[in-house]
Amino acid sequence: MTKIHSNTDPLIEEVLKNFFNDAETEEFSSRYLAQEQPPADKKESNNESEINLQDGMRIRSHIDLLITFAESKLTQEKLLSLLLYLGQSTIVKGEFTTAVDIHERLISTTADNPQMKNIAANAFLRMGEVYSRQARWELSFNYVGKADSLFNDENDVKGNAECENLLGTIYGDRGELDKAVEHFEKALAILEDNPDNALKGKIEINLGIISNIQSNYDSALSYFRRALLNFEKVEDVRRVAEVRQDMGMVYTKKKEFGTALNEFDKSLQAAVEANYLQSLGINYLSKAYVYTQQSDYELAEAFANKSMEVAYKLNDKITIAEIYKVKGIIQRNKNNYDVAENYLLTGLRLNNEIGNLLNQAESSYELGLLYYMKNDKEKSKKYYSDALKYYRKINAQEEIKEIEDRLRL
Repeated sequence: MTKIHSNTDPLIEEVLKNFFNDAETEEFSSRYLAQEQPPADKKESNNESEINLQDGMRIRSHIDLLITFAESKLTQEKLLSLLLYLGQSTIVKGEFTTAVDIHERLISTTADNPQMKNIAANAFLRMGEVYSRQARWELSFNYVGKADSLFNDENDVKGNAECENLLGTIYGDRGELDKAVEHFEKALAILEDNPDNALKGKIEINLGIISNIQSNYDSALSYFRRALLNFEKVEDVRRVAEVRQDMGMVYTKKKEFGTALNEFDKSLQAAVEANYLQSLGINYLSKAYVYTQQSDYELAEAFANKSMEVAYKLNDKITIAEIYKVKGIIQRNKNNYDVAENYLLTGLRLNNEIGNLLNQAESSYELGLLYYMKNDKEKSKKYYSDALKYYRKINAQEEIKEIEDRLRL
């Protein structure tokens, strides 16, 4: 069996195994990988699962070298397959700059070739996915539209359904829940006669997230548990990480904090196993919020900082805005009102800039509570009222009742 250099990233190992023979793998490993110094050991972190954020430069270098090597060894068809695989894998790893470069190359190679429309369509779709994760909505809409048009030309119903699912995700992230549900239901309708249960599962998860936002907890958990069984069956660890995190969010809203933390820890384990950076950052943030609810502000601050490190690496603007909100809650509960105000206003500003209506409402609610504690009733009423408008729009009954009760005080 060919020996691969011990410092090789699992992604590179997987590509070498799937796309090259033993002699080629040995050539690449000895020529390019064996020259590197081993990376520094990871620091101990109180047994918390972490991914080394310093790996990005090394992975990018290995990918660049690998693509150059592949050009001299593979047929065009196999090279394109390798690029598609690398493109999707780098999105999962949170290496978005590398993912964009790979998909731009795929598009430039295939977009004008009628025989390669499906490859181009998938590349456009993945570009839309990258930009959606960075809250660059217009770019995302543009690429998804191009993908959808090419999938139509190819009669690729699964591709069309994936476009609808991504559109639903974008609208959900923006807090436009009615539009999100419309696209998710359209995606399921497209797949009515298609046996792709994995894609159907992804769409049902998204419907579960909306059920949770609207406080329909039993419905949300039903969606998530069904999806979890399916993803565990096929050992899709990345999806398991997502579903566990979503279930933790339901238990957080139900104020069952012990169960929520248990789900977040299971999600973290799966995220590390899948090397899934985005899920890792969101889990850190979710745990930080739970610890604010348990008045453990030291742990809350520590996890918020971990989440910020990941979010900045990914340029994940939605999560960055949410971290400022959680940091504001921490400082408010420590009676550091001026610091809390700055954090919460920063979170609100960022949510305004990216057009996230749900998170705007959440930040406004926290500001309403802050100004109430500062005895500034006029500002408190303003921010509570801003939040209430949105919660009425999406029919979030628990939030509506709580804010209406506070406005009576």
